[in-house]
Amino acid sequence: MVVLAITFLLAKLVNRVMRRLVDRHRQSNSGAATVLGFARYIAVAAVYFAGVMVVVYSIPLLSSAVRTLLTAGGVIAVVAGLAAQEALGSVVSGMMILAFKPFRMGDVVRYIDNDISGVIEEITLHHTAIRTWENKRVIIPNSKMNSSIIENADYADSKVCVFMQIGVTYESNIDLAKKLLAEEILHQPDFMDVRTPEQKAAGAPEVQVVVLELADSAVTLRASLWAKDNSTAFSLKCAVLENIKKQYEKNGIDIAYPHVVVLQQ
Repeated sequence: MVVLAITFLLAKLVNRVMRRLVDRHRQSNSGAATVLGFARYIAVAAVYFAGVMVVVYSIPLLSSAVRTLLTAGGVIAVVAGLAAQEALGSVVSGMMILAFKPFRMGDVVRYIDNDISGVIEEITLHHTAIRTWENKRVIIPNSKMNSSIIENADYADSKVCVFMQIGVTYESNIDLAKKLLAEEILHQPDFMDVRTPEQKAAGAPEVQVVVLELADSAVTLRASLWAKDNSTAFSLKCAVLENIKKQYEKNGIDIAYPHVVVLQQ
């Protein structure tokens, strides 16, 4: 019992120390957080395994049983391998994720197969946990994460471009609608100017607003919103949508919406 108690306390201590290290590196946006997070589970499992082995070999009856099992190790290994094939596959996939780093803790990703979007919160020996925008956790085995197509907004470059589309009526002044939309975007402090020096020298506009489509009941305008990351881009788009509606109302630009005409005879 003493050995088990020491094992439990030691595992708890190792887990706490490793978790603090992970949190420290995560706050500094360091890639070491992912490695340490994965290593935390290996370290805790090693402590428990060592404690159990000490208990087993300190009891003659259990020690004899273990030697008997090891004698028949070939058969046991085959049976255990078949039974734990999926779990072992997830462990190996977790190591491949750790080695090749297609994503790390803190990255904004989208699991395309099931259209799940969120932030990588944890990578364990068996699974990857994604915190969705609704603050729910989606647990996906590493074997599936390693074999699926993952959209990573933070891979190499965290800048994000969001396309915003607005439909105005055919009677509205299109040039004025484009001008007001571009000005409103430029007023936003979170908007990023991503033009290259060559584009600036050539006089390319800071904000690109184009006529995307001449639809049945609207002229569709599209603007490109650049921001430093995914969450900032979302806030930027919301702010522009709210303010541009007010600007259009002041300047006589009508936002298109479906109409129903009823003819009575």
